[in-house]
Amino acid sequence: MAVKYIMVFLFLGVLVMVSISTLKKMKSYQDYNLAGRNTGLFALTGTLVAAEFNTATLIGGASVAYLFGTVGMWYTSLIFIVVFLVYALTVSKKYRRLNISTIPQYFDKRFKNEKGSETIRFLSALITLFYTWLAPASYLAGLTVIGSVLLGVDPLFFSIALVVVCLFLSITGGLMTAIGIDVVAFILILIGIPTMLLIGYNAAGGFGSLSHVFEPRFLSMAPIWDTDVNFATAMTWGLQITFLYIAAPWYGQRIFSAKNENVAYKAMLFNTFFIVALYGIVVLATMLSKVVFPKLDYPEQALPLLINNYANPIIQGFLLITLLMVGISTMIAVWNSAVSIVVNDVVNRYWAKDKDDKYKIAISRLFLFLIAISTLVFGIMFIGNIQHSLLFLSTFTGMVAIPILMSLYWKKYNSLGAISSMVAGLIYCAIGILLHFPMQYISPIGVIISVIAGFVVTLATVNDSRYKSNNEEFFEIVGSKEKSVEEGVQLDIVK
Repeated sequence: MAVKYIMVFLFLGVLVMVSISTLKKMKSYQDYNLAGRNTGLFALTGTLVAAEFNTATLIGGASVAYLFGTVGMWYTSLIFIVVFLVYALTVSKKYRRLNISTIPQYFDKRFKNEKGSETIRFLSALITLFYTWLAPASYLAGLTVIGSVLLGVDPLFFSIALVVVCLFLSITGGLMTAIGIDVVAFILILIGIPTMLLIGYNAAGGFGSLSHVFEPRFLSMAPIWDTDVNFATAMTWGLQITFLYIAAPWYGQRIFSAKNENVAYKAMLFNTFFIVALYGIVVLATMLSKVVFPKLDYPEQALPLLINNYANPIIQGFLLITLLMVGISTMIAVWNSAVSIVVNDVVNRYWAKDKDDKYKIAISRLFLFLIAISTLVFGIMFIGNIQHSLLFLSTFTGMVAIPILMSLYWKKYNSLGAISSMVAGLIYCAIGILLHFPMQYISPIGVIISVIAGFVVTLATVNDSRYKSNNEEFFEIVGSKEKSVEEGVQLDIVK
């Protein structure tokens, strides 16, 4: 146990050095908020992978593999082929061309001068802030599982310690620090996750032993329909997070920081490969853990127990650091995006316009402190209910993606149609969750209702001059190659 503690404290020293280094490089609020829009391919790939590869999916999602074998492969790994390819092909380049700082600013740019532009921007800010303010709690809940198993630490004490560490790391250099930490996490993940598979393989005596604990159908990639988590659930979850990521502020913030649109696009393609492969390895390791722990009451403990019981102290310490970095990097990523929304879309727009960089950085740090406190409170509530909490939060945020996609590919689509799309989808999903509809009857039907509402309202108001969508400048920007508002018209963030 002492070895693990020593390794953890040494690595915390490394993170502090990264944090101080980025603080020294920070010259402006754009550095703090968007890393100077100069993130290269390797760094962007690393930060995208680390921002997605989180403890909520790692611990909560992989537990599906413990219960249902290869169902977990669909649910935790393969769905990301669609999720990130859709992102790469639809919005990655266009987001970067627009030179925006937050997802709500997309609507400001798209529906410029329309009557409903401020409303749709405000709604999108509220919804994306709702997710980014609460989702880190689910990552914290996953980290407490790791800490309690591998370090034997009380969950409350461990949660407090983690929040303090993350607050210190994120409050220094903003996104610049976050990306630096993400790159370190990415390197650790590339080494640590395959190591977990080797430990599971050796402990279980090879893949042949899986047939001792799983029915044959749970070792086949054929769809399964009659379990609590099944193929329909996996496909629904995939659809839901496809839309979630299109509207995800923490992914958007990283794409906005890319050096150029080609870096943004290529990084998303590399990210797709790494995420699918890494989560696939996690699923296999979790399945192997069932051979040595066949009757766990809490499947979320499968991976931490595998490491704790079958790795030597040094490897345990390394993998503990890897798992901690998985959660820490994602939590910091989402915190930064939440603060970016607050500062750019609320404070700088409605409260304190035209403030200098020093003020914006100071107010960002204040809100980081507030979000850290809320993460601690909600994280304690989410322990034992990690994956369900993410399902709930992602449903609503995904509804922001419908008007984004419709407005990108349908020129007549107007601000009133966008508002109708978002509100109709939100209302239906809220009703579905409150009435405990099956998962496959919530977000998929919500998407259909959202699309229909936007289509009908837009056609009904297409001749109304107040909602006339006539923004040729927007489509020139998103449709051109290697052209952004940096080369022409600058986005007016503050009206």
